[in-house]
Amino acid sequence: MQIQTDSSTYTIPSGDHVVTMRNRKRMDLTSVKSIDRFDQEEFLVRTSQGLLQIQGEELRIVHLDVDKGLLTLEGTVRLMQYDEDDSGSRGFLQKIFG
Repeated sequence: MQIQTDSSTYTIPSGDHVVTMRNRKRMDLTSVKSIDRFDQEEFLVRTSQGLLQIQGEELRIVHLDVDKGLLTLEGTVRLMQYDEDDSGSRGFLQKIFG
């Protein structure tokens, strides 16, 4: 896989997780395993590096290639946070009490 930037082209080894953001309006992600949940304000994306929570406004999927693990989102990104615990689901009490 190659990513072209303004100055040069970088080759990314397959399996590496890369997040590229442009002006907090567009995100490209690699090594995406699945999308657990999404709406216009939040995405939960399972990646090779753990569960990635993306919060913002008017978020939407622009491109998704499940076979290659590629995802492109557009919208206003307010927060990105990884959860090292790859269990993917929180318990009932944790959902209530945070």
